[in-house]
Amino acid sequence: MSMVHTRRVRRAARAASLAAAALLVLPLAACGGGDDASDGPVTLDFTWWGNEDRAKVTEQAIDLFEKKYPNIKVNTSFGAFDAYFQKLSTQIAGGDAPDVVQMDRAYLREYADRNALRDLTEYIEDDTLKVGDITKTLLPAGKVGDATYAIPIAQNTQGVVYDPALWQKAGVAAPTPEWTWADMQAAGQKLSQSSGGKVAGFGDFGFAIDWFDIWLRQRDKAIYTDDGKLGFTEAELTEFWTMTGQMRSVGALAPPALTTQLDGSITNSSLIKKGVTAEVNYDSGFTGMVSAYGAPLAIAPMPSDTPKRGMIAAMSMAYSVAQRSEHPKEAAMLVDFLVNDVEAGKVLAVSRGMPANAKVRDAIAPSLAPNDKMVYEFEQSVVDKLLPTPPPQPKGGGAVKAEFQRIYDEVIFGRIPVAEGAKRVIDEAKSQLG
Repeated sequence: MSMVHTRRVRRAARAASLAAAALLVLPLAACGGGDDASDGPVTLDFTWWGNEDRAKVTEQAIDLFEKKYPNIKVNTSFGAFDAYFQKLSTQIAGGDAPDVVQMDRAYLREYADRNALRDLTEYIEDDTLKVGDITKTLLPAGKVGDATYAIPIAQNTQGVVYDPALWQKAGVAAPTPEWTWADMQAAGQKLSQSSGGKVAGFGDFGFAIDWFDIWLRQRDKAIYTDDGKLGFTEAELTEFWTMTGQMRSVGALAPPALTTQLDGSITNSSLIKKGVTAEVNYDSGFTGMVSAYGAPLAIAPMPSDTPKRGMIAAMSMAYSVAQRSEHPKEAAMLVDFLVNDVEAGKVLAVSRGMPANAKVRDAIAPSLAPNDKMVYEFEQSVVDKLLPTPPPQPKGGGAVKAEFQRIYDEVIFGRIPVAEGAKRVIDEAKSQLG
């Protein structure tokens, strides 16, 4: 999908009136932006990834911003995720990056290290960018070292999505906030037996390094250390994959034929394919899963054998300002508005996930659709248990993630032993991370 550009045609007709109005709106711009805000009309380019629905509400929020700051006009563009980052990489290489960009945690360190993003610390310190109402555990996700390169837009966390009707039919109690991995195995085995082995209890979560990370965090470890080094051992991964193997052997986890199809899409979800009654997932995808599943679903916290659930307050996406922006102050003002303005928040709702700003979350809560409200209430119920968002992953992290899943396929099909698979992951990770 190519990038879609909007607003440019109707904006051209406004250029003359904006120039004439510049002196009238200068005090407003100065009030919102500070001493280094531009004196005259300003044009910002703003880009994001997403679908037409997200674009529609984003345009409405931009209209509110321009009404508040009539000397600033915003040209917008958007595209599908892969096309978006391909385009952004080309723009940055050519010195033509948009002023404000939607940023993903997996790419933040890469772009920061390329000096493509502006450190926003000065705008936080002069109160252009207000971060006081943003969930505190999210803020570190926008930092690389001591510099802040991204402001969280929204948050998500992890949990177990399940079909409550199937669980009730099988006589299996809903997960409790304190359930354990052994409880998961017992529930999964009973669920499988209830279906005569036709449906497994849970999707096989051993394929994803994200879910291994949760298991590690329950033990005060993590995939990566804060300085980007490998944070786990061969023995720890062997233990984790041995656990999933035991669950799979009793029908508690999906068979390899389902697991090998997993690619992060809702379409290939083992739950959506009706091959399991539950799966580990991010809550930001819950509404889409319910729609695709065609029946009510529920969500529960992750199981754990320790007092920690290992769940993190994940930054689902963020806004960054390009290093070469000619109007960084106004760009920071736009970011501040989209993240913190309550009226903008009501328009944007959960189009990018549960808002990172607590006041915005509270403002939109009464009008949320039922499934969105379920996610909101779930996050409220676990907020005190969530761990801070980890730093951006190191370069090579994406390749490590892909190899983790590829090697797990080798393990579950019996081509290599668990211990050999764990060793290969460690060797590959060391090679990728340098």
